[in-house]
Amino acid sequence: MAERILIKGSYIWDGISNNLLPEGAIIIEDKKITAIDFFDKINPSSYERMLDFSGLTLMPGMIDCHTHHSMDATLENYLDRMTDSIPVLTLRAAAMMKKDLWAGVTTIRTLGDREYLDIACREAIKDGLAVGPRSIVAGKGIRAAKGHGFVGYPFTGEEEISNAIKENLAAGADFIKIYISGTLKGDGDLPSYLTRNEIKTAIDTAHKAGVKVASHCVGGIGLDWAFVLGLDTLEHAYHISDTQIEKLLKSKTQLVLTLSPIFNDKIVNNYPKQLIQGHFDERNEISRRIKAIISTKYPFALGTDGMHGELASEAELAVILGATNHKALEAITINGAKVCGLENETGSISPGKYADIIAVDGNPLENIETLKKVRAVIKKGRLITASSLQHSRFYN
Repeated sequence: MAERILIKGSYIWDGISNNLLPEGAIIIEDKKITAIDFFDKINPSSYERMLDFSGLTLMPGMIDCHTHHSMDATLENYLDRMTDSIPVLTLRAAAMMKKDLWAGVTTIRTLGDREYLDIACREAIKDGLAVGPRSIVAGKGIRAAKGHGFVGYPFTGEEEISNAIKENLAAGADFIKIYISGTLKGDGDLPSYLTRNEIKTAIDTAHKAGVKVASHCVGGIGLDWAFVLGLDTLEHAYHISDTQIEKLLKSKTQLVLTLSPIFNDKIVNNYPKQLIQGHFDERNEISRRIKAIISTKYPFALGTDGMHGELASEAELAVILGATNHKALEAITINGAKVCGLENETGSISPGKYADIIAVDGNPLENIETLKKVRAVIKKGRLITASSLQHSRFYN
């Protein structure tokens, strides 16, 4: 029989409510949550094991909805470092996965990597050969031959794009990533590096296979096309216009914001030198656009885009830009699960879902910086410790 575990905390935030459950307890059996109740209503002796996190708040494990396994934004010139050898990228990815998990991230969504490295990482975690969050992966990102996309691969024309998507899916990708625009607006309009027909081909090919399409897109004509053509997830949206925000509100497109690549000096100063000043120059305008999106209360998820272990800072930036603590918390839990298509498995502390739980010191609904005080991580019902990070086969 599966071990039955009782987890006690001074408070529980379930990932949905606007308040905390005091002196709560979570019951786990066979990696999944079976019940949540007040601790004084439960007989601890009925359980094989009890984890006592008195003084701490239990909440869902965090979900980083936009990152890259082998990207490390703390490295100087880190975007160009994505051309490092596959062995180097693999070792970096292993270190980044541990960093994420230790920081309370139990699920990551990877928007492309080199040579299907992200798919290999996902499978290694499943097989217990590596330590890290569960991974939802895109395989090879698809960009135009002369377009933006440091982690993408170049393809030209509808046939090449269709074939690239089919190859990604055959390799095991969970969804498809395309690059429509660049990141910076500069002095002119934002061009679309993919034609309207290429975007349509990408979306239609993926949808016929039953998978979603995500796009790096910050605005411009390409975003107008994408809304009409049925884009599933919009990534970044730095220069989205008021008119496009209205289109977003009427669409079924999910939104993933990545704030650190614009507002975190540690990342901006590590860009290739020719890109640094442009990011600082456009920061104020992008701030206005992101505030405009957040003010609509449209649901969004958050991603670090390679700043592994720093999802808590992403939530803090969302609050600075106008989100309530609750909305920021939803962005890194239940909303992230919905973007990943895992809302029936994770994202909230609910019966039937996997026991992805973290213990934090404080009340995140009152102080978002509480997320930086992760004291324990539980993934699929197993307590992650410094020892378990070294003995990964037992923590899959």
